[in-house]
Amino acid sequence: MKILYFITLVLINSEKIIRNINIPSCRNCIHYLPETYNNDFDSSFNKCNKFGEKDIITNQINHDYVNHCRNDENKCGKDGKYFEYENNINLKIIKHQILSNSPYYILWISIILNYVALIYSIQKK
Repeated sequence: MKILYFITLVLINSEKIIRNINIPSCRNCIHYLPETYNNDFDSSFNKCNKFGEKDIITNQINHDYVNHCRNDENKCGKDGKYFEYENNINLKIIKHQILSNSPYYILWISIILNYVALIYSIQKK
């Protein structure tokens, strides 16, 4: 009896049950806008280019957060009804990494240029 219980327990635990496995992820959508200066490409602070509101004074478009769009059935909803697959997701991630780290690049370039100028001024004397 114990062996049968053990086998049943192993069989039940070996089968994975993952909810939402067939629902598309926002990060793979063409409408997904990662926040520029956020290093986390999958942050919930990223926005959706499909939904937002235009400020009639400044003409600026304020996009909705992706988690709000996915929780609202009138927008994309849980099933991602406006999802369109992004073919170049790796290029999009690389572009995001470059943009999110650009302040560091500028800082390092300025430090290197200062050192070069210092070395040049020392050698000139």
